[in-house]
Amino acid sequence: MELTTQTDTLALADLVTRFNSALNVHSMDGMLVILREADLSLPRMVALTYLHKSGSASISQISEHLNLALGTTSHVVDQLVQSGYVERRESEHDRRHKEVSLTADGFVVIERFRQLRMREAAKRLSQLPPALCLRLGAVLEEAVAELKGEV
Repeated sequence: MELTTQTDTLALADLVTRFNSALNVHSMDGMLVILREADLSLPRMVALTYLHKSGSASISQISEHLNLALGTTSHVVDQLVQSGYVERRESEHDRRHKEVSLTADGFVVIERFRQLRMREAAKRLSQLPPALCLRLGAVLEEAVAELKGEV
């Protein structure tokens, strides 16, 4: 299937979103439990996820990712520092700027979310015929490699 129009791409995006929802339909309650236990708001969780992916970031980079004002983002980072989920230190390149990165406790929270989603996805995927799982796995591997530029 060759995607030739924006409509085709949007339809595929909708399908991928529905697939993801079907995999994680029952994990929302578990995710809310983790958020409550870790005392995290959605912006703080998104910031942690971004830092997990990026390794470290400046407050302005986090602000841009969260689409929040710099002052609001600074407050979010302060809360994450107080909770022990991130650390803030001077940038190696410019001491006036701060770099933020996850602490071991921050990694634990991210890993709890990842494990929850993996267990739920595995449970749902186990309901599919094995041949379909193999085909799906091959297509997803190819798509991930393309998106990462590995092909």
